Amino acid sequence: MNIQQRNHQTAITWIEGEIGNMIRDLGKPNASSAATSVITLAYLLRVIDNNEHRRYRARIDEIYATYNESIKQGAAA
Repeated sequence: MNIQQRNHQTAITWIEGEIGNMIRDLGKPNASSAATSVITLAYLLRVIDNNEHRRYRARIDEIYATYNESIKQGAAA
């Protein structure tokens, strides 16, 4: 594994960890801030490409959409 591949794998591991933390903290203020920051930093450092950047951002949006929908359904029950 070369340095670029190792850096990419490190970034992916870090991003996945922060998304996991975000999921545990949903409902708290700024729950997504660390995950969003890590994704942006990895992109700016060119460790993840544009497609990965978009995919991770969309994943965060999807997690929040699912969470918000569950809150609405819980309130309606």
